[in-house]
Amino acid sequence: MTRTIAPNFRFHAVSFVVAAVAGLSTFGTIAVMLPASAMFLGWVAFNMAPSMREGLANLGCFLIGLVFGIGTAIAIGWLTPSLGAGATPVAVSGIVVLVLSLRNLAPLNNPLAYFLGLTSFFYSGFAPTGTTYAILASAGVIGAASCAAATLLQTLVDPTAAPEAAR
Repeated sequence: MTRTIAPNFRFHAVSFVVAAVAGLSTFGTIAVMLPASAMFLGWVAFNMAPSMREGLANLGCFLIGLVFGIGTAIAIGWLTPSLGAGATPVAVSGIVVLVLSLRNLAPLNNPLAYFLGLTSFFYSGFAPTGTTYAILASAGVIGAASCAAATLLQTLVDPTAAPEAAR
Protein backbone atom coordinates (compact mmCIF):
# COMPACT_ATOMS: atom_id res chain seq x y z
CA MET A 1 0.00 0.00 0.00
CA THR A 2 1.49 3.29 -1.10
CA ARG A 3 0.50 6.59 0.39
CA THR A 4 1.39 9.99 -0.90
CA ILE A 5 2.79 12.31 1.67
CA ALA A 6 2.00 15.58 -0.08
CA PRO A 7 -1.78 15.72 0.50
CA ASN A 8 -1.37 14.80 4.16
CA PHE A 9 1.46 17.30 4.60
CA ARG A 10 -0.57 20.08 2.99
CA PHE A 11 -3.56 19.32 5.19
CA HIS A 12 -1.47 19.65 8.35
CA ALA A 13 0.45 22.61 6.98
CA VAL A 14 -2.81 24.50 6.46
CA SER A 15 -3.81 23.71 10.04
CA PHE A 16 -0.42 24.93 11.27
CA VAL A 17 -0.66 28.18 9.29
CA VAL A 18 -4.09 29.01 10.69
CA ALA A 19 -2.98 28.05 14.20
CA ALA A 20 0.12 30.23 13.91
CA VAL A 21 -1.90 33.22 12.72
CA ALA A 22 -4.45 32.67 15.51
CA GLY A 23 -1.68 32.41 18.10
CA LEU A 24 0.11 35.54 16.89
CA SER A 25 -3.19 37.42 16.69
CA THR A 26 -4.10 36.40 20.21
CA PHE A 27 -0.67 37.40 21.51
CA GLY A 28 -0.85 40.79 19.78
CA THR A 29 -4.40 41.41 20.93
CA ILE A 30 -3.60 40.63 24.54
CA ALA A 31 -0.30 42.55 24.36
CA VAL A 32 -2.19 45.75 23.54
CA MET A 33 -4.72 44.91 26.27
CA LEU A 34 -7.68 44.20 24.00
CA PRO A 35 -10.11 41.35 24.67
CA ALA A 36 -9.18 38.21 22.75
CA SER A 37 -12.83 37.12 22.77
CA ALA A 38 -13.79 40.16 20.66
CA MET A 39 -10.87 39.44 18.33
CA PHE A 40 -12.12 35.90 17.71
CA LEU A 41 -15.71 37.06 17.21
CA GLY A 42 -14.42 39.49 14.55
CA TRP A 43 -12.53 36.56 12.99
CA VAL A 44 -15.69 34.44 12.91
CA ALA A 45 -17.80 37.29 11.47
CA PHE A 46 -15.30 37.78 8.64
CA ASN A 47 -14.92 34.05 8.05
CA MET A 48 -18.64 33.46 7.41
CA ALA A 49 -18.33 34.97 3.94
CA PRO A 50 -17.52 33.31 0.62
CA SER A 51 -15.42 36.28 -0.59
CA MET A 52 -13.16 39.01 0.78
CA ARG A 53 -15.72 41.63 -0.21
CA GLU A 54 -18.48 39.89 1.72
CA GLY A 55 -16.06 39.35 4.60
CA LEU A 56 -15.59 43.10 4.80
CA ALA A 57 -19.37 43.57 4.69
CA ASN A 58 -19.68 41.07 7.54
CA LEU A 59 -17.08 43.03 9.49
CA GLY A 60 -19.28 46.09 8.92
CA CYS A 61 -22.24 44.17 10.32
CA PHE A 62 -20.13 43.13 13.33
CA LEU A 63 -19.11 46.75 13.97
CA ILE A 64 -22.70 47.96 13.65
CA GLY A 65 -23.73 45.11 15.97
CA LEU A 66 -21.40 46.58 18.60
CA VAL A 67 -23.27 49.88 18.28
CA PHE A 68 -26.56 48.03 18.57
CA GLY A 69 -25.31 46.28 21.70
CA ILE A 70 -24.31 49.57 23.30
CA GLY A 71 -27.67 51.07 22.32
CA THR A 72 -29.53 48.08 23.72
CA ALA A 73 -27.69 48.37 27.04
CA ILE A 74 -28.61 52.05 27.21
CA ALA A 75 -32.24 51.21 26.36
CA ILE A 76 -32.32 48.60 29.13
CA GLY A 77 -31.07 51.25 31.57
CA TRP A 78 -33.78 53.68 30.48
CA LEU A 79 -36.56 51.08 30.57
CA THR A 80 -35.65 49.44 33.88
CA PRO A 81 -37.22 52.10 36.16
CA SER A 82 -40.60 51.62 34.50
CA LEU A 83 -40.50 47.97 33.41
CA GLY A 84 -38.22 46.41 36.02
CA ALA A 85 -37.20 42.89 35.01
CA GLY A 86 -39.24 43.27 31.81
CA ALA A 87 -36.82 45.89 30.44
CA THR A 88 -34.31 43.37 29.13
CA PRO A 89 -36.78 41.18 27.19
CA VAL A 90 -38.40 44.27 25.66
CA ALA A 91 -35.05 45.75 24.59
CA VAL A 92 -33.80 42.41 23.26
CA SER A 93 -37.00 41.87 21.29
CA GLY A 94 -36.62 45.31 19.77
CA ILE A 95 -33.02 44.76 18.72
CA VAL A 96 -33.84 41.34 17.24
CA VAL A 97 -36.59 42.92 15.13
CA LEU A 98 -34.17 45.63 13.98
CA VAL A 99 -31.38 43.18 13.09
CA LEU A 100 -33.67 40.80 11.25
CA SER A 101 -35.19 43.72 9.36
CA LEU A 102 -31.75 44.44 7.91
CA ARG A 103 -31.56 41.10 6.08
CA ASN A 104 -32.34 42.84 2.77
CA LEU A 105 -29.89 45.71 3.26
CA ALA A 106 -27.15 44.50 0.93
CA PRO A 107 -24.27 44.29 1.48
CA LEU A 108 -24.74 44.73 5.24
CA ASN A 109 -27.28 41.93 5.46
CA ASN A 110 -25.79 39.23 7.69
CA PRO A 111 -27.83 38.89 10.90
CA LEU A 112 -25.31 36.46 12.39
CA ALA A 113 -22.51 39.01 12.03
CA TYR A 114 -24.71 41.66 13.70
CA PHE A 115 -25.41 39.22 16.52
CA LEU A 116 -21.69 38.50 16.91
CA GLY A 117 -21.17 42.23 17.46
CA LEU A 118 -23.99 42.30 19.99
CA THR A 119 -22.55 39.24 21.70
CA SER A 120 -19.10 40.80 21.79
CA PHE A 121 -20.47 43.84 23.59
CA PHE A 122 -22.59 41.97 26.13
CA TYR A 123 -19.91 39.34 26.74
CA SER A 124 -17.35 42.05 27.49
CA GLY A 125 -19.25 43.32 30.50
CA PHE A 126 -18.00 46.83 29.68
CA ALA A 127 -20.07 49.99 30.15
CA PRO A 128 -21.92 51.25 27.06
CA THR A 129 -19.45 54.00 26.07
CA GLY A 130 -17.52 55.19 23.06
CA THR A 131 -14.34 53.84 24.62
CA THR A 132 -15.92 50.41 24.83
CA TYR A 133 -16.80 50.62 21.16
CA ALA A 134 -13.22 51.58 20.27
CA ILE A 135 -11.79 48.71 22.32
CA LEU A 136 -14.13 46.04 20.95
CA ALA A 137 -14.06 47.35 17.38
CA SER A 138 -10.26 47.39 17.39
CA ALA A 139 -10.15 43.80 18.60
CA GLY A 140 -12.77 42.74 16.03
CA VAL A 141 -10.86 44.39 13.19
CA ILE A 142 -7.68 42.61 14.30
CA GLY A 143 -9.63 39.35 14.19
CA ALA A 144 -11.03 40.03 10.73
CA ALA A 145 -7.61 41.03 9.40
CA SER A 146 -6.11 37.91 10.96
CA CYS A 147 -8.74 35.75 9.30
CA ALA A 148 -8.02 37.39 5.96
CA ALA A 149 -4.29 36.82 6.43
CA ALA A 150 -4.83 33.19 7.41
CA THR A 151 -7.06 32.67 4.39
CA LEU A 152 -4.51 34.14 2.02
CA LEU A 153 -1.66 32.17 3.58
CA GLN A 154 -3.67 28.98 3.14
CA THR A 155 -3.65 29.53 -0.61
CA LEU A 156 0.14 29.60 -0.57
CA VAL A 157 0.30 26.29 1.27
CA ASP A 158 -2.48 24.49 -0.55
CA PRO A 159 -4.61 26.29 -3.13
CA THR A 160 -7.23 23.53 -3.03
CA ALA A 161 -7.76 23.95 0.74
CA ALA A 162 -8.39 27.67 0.71
CA PRO A 163 -11.94 28.87 1.18
CA GLU A 164 -13.67 30.82 -1.56
CA ALA A 165 -12.73 34.05 0.24
CA ALA A 166 -9.17 33.69 -0.98
CA ARG A 167 -10.07 33.07 -4.61
